Amino acid sequence: MKKIMTIVIIATVIAAGIIYYILDSQSYVAKVGGQRIRNHEYIFFLRTQKQVTESEAGVTSEQEIRELWETTVDGEDPVAIVMNQALENAKEFKVQLIMADQAKFKLTDSEKKEINQYLDNWLQNEENRNYVTNGIGLTISQFKDIMMKSQLISRFSYDFMQKNSNADEVYVSDEEAREYYDMNRQNMDDVTVRHILISVDKNMNSEQKAEKEKLADELLRRIEQGENMTELVGEYSEDPAAKENNGEYTFKYSESYAQEFKDWAFNAKVGDTGIVETQFGYHIMRLEHRTSFEDKKELARSELKASKLNEYYLNKVRQWLNDPDFNLVKNEKVLSKITRKTFGK
Repeated sequence: MKKIMTIVIIATVIAAGIIYYILDSQSYVAKVGGQRIRNHEYIFFLRTQKQVTESEAGVTSEQEIRELWETTVDGEDPVAIVMNQALENAKEFKVQLIMADQAKFKLTDSEKKEINQYLDNWLQNEENRNYVTNGIGLTISQFKDIMMKSQLISRFSYDFMQKNSNADEVYVSDEEAREYYDMNRQNMDDVTVRHILISVDKNMNSEQKAEKEKLADELLRRIEQGENMTELVGEYSEDPAAKENNGEYTFKYSESYAQEFKDWAFNAKVGDTGIVETQFGYHIMRLEHRTSFEDKKELARSELKASKLNEYYLNKVRQWLNDPDFNLVKNEKVLSKITRKTFGK
């Protein structure tokens, strides 16, 4: 009897082991560096890449989408192209997780709590939940797993860059800072203009508008002849803020001012005057100040260094991906099954 019971127990253990092996072997699409790219991770990147490709192709109807995936690209199956791209994205994702683990970099409990709280709030929106479960095809827990890992990668990359901020590759010389400033001056500079607004209503007739334009021309002439512009602002400007700021505004090109207003200011020289017409009316303008390289040197240096650090990290990722230890080993059957299902084949 004992012998029979022993045989039964052994058989049960073997059967359980076989079942576990079968289930486990179907839970991943590939291995990289000894780590598995789980099915839900691949599905996330595959569905995302599929959506990006369809959006870039401008297809929306079922027929257009079907034709897109049935039409070869330079002799290649478009589904295979997207599959390989998604797999490469998943590999990059996994390799960075491996490197973070090797560096013993982890999220703190408070960081995990903060991220979970953000995700819980985001997922309270029904449209967002539907996007996760129907658009991407993941469970909520699978989606949260990927988002948590993505945050780990993001913070690991930042930590990696900070620890390498003194590397020779990211040093920024004065000459480099100057070149960067010259190339990006429009986006970095602040300008200060003073203006007098002579407003024009869209319901005005041509004669009324002409009178407004005549007044603007006259004010510009008086300014050019040396009259005090600040006093003229107080007397004539119809800008509601004129009494508080004397018609003076300081701004960057990226700010939400009228396009004509910004274009004039960033193409003028200090002391230049002129009239600009916008939807609000006629602006009698004078450029009072524009920042220089000396004003923005440290900002230019900081922005360029941040760019170099980002490229430094990306180069490291490329090196990791090319390491033979991180060669991709596909689980072909599972990979093919998930891909075919995603594309309805």
